[in-house]
Formats: sequence, structure tokens, C-alpha cells
Amino acid sequence: MSTFAILTLAGSGLVATANSASAAASAISCTRVFDDGNTLGLKCTGAPFFVAAKCKNGKTAQGAVAASGTTSYAYCTSYNSSLASPRSYRGYEV
Repeated sequence: MSTFAILTLAGSGLVATANSASAAASAISCTRVFDDGNTLGLKCTGAPFFVAAKCKNGKTAQGAVAASGTTSYAYCTSYNSSLASPRSYRGYEV
């Protein structure tokens, strides 16, 4: 489990044990399917996931949890920004 995912869990009041962190370490395969400079869409397979993308203002936009084979979108416009350049994004397994 990534540091970002652990911080997200900690911030939501959920607790991850070492066993659940190990179980969540399985790989997902992702492809960028949308990028208009403000929003990034990632399609992943293998497990439910969400996308996180870095914005120009330094904030990280996080997409909604999506089912395997569908697309999650991260909106930097939610932070009055656009996507950082070069692009910095990743899909995180839930």
C-alpha cells in the first residue's frame, strides 16, 4: 500500500493492519484515457481503484473509486488549478 493510500486511510479514520496492507499490494494495470490539461482520466483493470494526479498549485486531485475496467477522473479544477507538467499521476488499488 502506498504512503498516499495510507495517509488517505488515516485521514478518513480507517486503520490498516500490516496484513491488509500486504493484501492491497497486488498489481493493477492502468492506462491514461483522458487528459484535457485540467482533468486526468485513468482506466485500470485488476481491482477497484482511484486515480490521484498532481496539480500545478502543488495539490493532489483524487478521483472517485471506480470498478475494474472503468475510468476514474481527477479534477484539478476542483483546486482552481490545472494538471502539473510533466504529468504526475497514479492509480491506487482500493
